[in-house]
Amino acid sequence: MSTRHNTDKLINIEEIKEAAAARAKKFKEDIQASRKSSETDDPFDVFVYDPLAIRLTTLFIRMKWSPNAVTLLSLVFGVAGAALLYPQKVGLNLLGVALIIFAAVLDCSDGQVARLCHSGTPFGRVLDGAVDMANYLAIYLALGFRLMGESFDVTPTVTLHVSWYIWIVIVLALICHSSQARKADYYRGLHLYFLKGTNDNYFARSKDLRQELASLPEGTSPFRKLYLKIYLLYTAVQEKGAKQTQHLLDKIDENGGVIPEELAERYIRESRKVIQITNTLGFNLRTYILFLLLLFGKEIFWFLFVCVVLEGLKYAMMARYEAMTGRILTEFFPEDAKRSGWRKGGAGR
Repeated sequence: MSTRHNTDKLINIEEIKEAAAARAKKFKEDIQASRKSSETDDPFDVFVYDPLAIRLTTLFIRMKWSPNAVTLLSLVFGVAGAALLYPQKVGLNLLGVALIIFAAVLDCSDGQVARLCHSGTPFGRVLDGAVDMANYLAIYLALGFRLMGESFDVTPTVTLHVSWYIWIVIVLALICHSSQARKADYYRGLHLYFLKGTNDNYFARSKDLRQELASLPEGTSPFRKLYLKIYLLYTAVQEKGAKQTQHLLDKIDENGGVIPEELAERYIRESRKVIQITNTLGFNLRTYILFLLLLFGKEIFWFLFVCVVLEGLKYAMMARYEAMTGRILTEFFPEDAKRSGWRKGGAGR
């Protein structure tokens, strides 16, 4: 009797182990399926945010939430977290940091829902970017009001008194931040385009959006027209300073939108050397530098970090990508390069 009971218990334990292994395997498969690409993911996203987000993603899918609903939920937590950075109270500040991080997890989750449910749209991509900037705008405003009237010891003999001019610094930092996010998003989207061989809502071209806007039938909703105009403006600004890239995309369009396999492999091989720069311009580095500076009461220097360090990285990223694309153009389309004056390794004219 006792032996049979022990045997049944052993069988149950094995079944539990097998079920746990199956769940672990399914969990890993879900994470892999939910990613855009391991090449464009920040290591912190891969090992921290993605595993946390996939659990929420499973819940949202069961609840039949759309990716846009998850995006808007991240806005709520992001703005609430930013507001808690305003008081000079460590406890509230730490709670604000936690809410901002949770908003970032939700930001990962909305993309996972879109990819797993095949429900991603260009509008969702624009909304995601708009919410990211809204969350950061809230952070900038909270910091601005927090810093008003404060004093900081820059050196043992120099003290900085913060006054109204902080808003000039904030506006400048916001402009730099917005530009950095757009450019990083553009080159990351291009990497995915060449990697996957399809646009798949990762990026758009302004000339295509102009054609779509011009061909809208009568009776098209004003909301759709407004959305396309905003998306067109966003895309046109992204393309500035990327002339070599535009030349390369034009050549692909001339080929019916089909990317030659050898060209795609060459682009991806070269892009892998640069792609991680785009991640330094994303959420993790800039936000954790801010949290660190808040901890030491030196948050005013975050604006200097955004306007100098990250802006310098943005131009370095653009220069390397454009030089890389110039080399590819010269190699694959030598006659066109000679006729059009594309410069090998240059930024185009």
